[in-house]
Amino acid sequence: MTEVTILPDGVHVEARDEETLLRALARAGLRYRVGCKRGGCGICKVQLKVGEVRYERPIAESVLSDDERVEGICLSCRAVPITNIVIELQEGDRLRRVLGFAFPNSTNSTDSTRSTEPPGQAAASPAATKEEKGRV
Repeated sequence: MTEVTILPDGVHVEARDEETLLRALARAGLRYRVGCKRGGCGICKVQLKVGEVRYERPIAESVLSDDERVEGICLSCRAVPITNIVIELQEGDRLRRVLGFAFPNSTNSTDSTRSTEPPGQAAASPAATKEEKGRV
């Protein structure tokens, strides 16, 4: 397994052997803007900041140019990490949680959506707690 860190959020996910970046993020309950999911459109491009990836199939020059490869751009739908990597989403892209999942291994301690209550139970607001105490 390799570790994938996604910037700017600082979220960490594990990619299984032979698993693409996009598949690893989806398995962790995360998604962002993608297109065809098969290497034909280039919408899922990310900046590879640290580490190395490989492609099991050739990628068309019209989708990912040699200049982009040199700059560290990769297609998340086809790129398979071969080392621990750090990627950055394109400007304007953002990670979204798929309902029912949390950000696994997140180092972001300011996530205000995280709850310590059991699933299906919401934390009581301070106002509700005071009202309940007043009722006997």
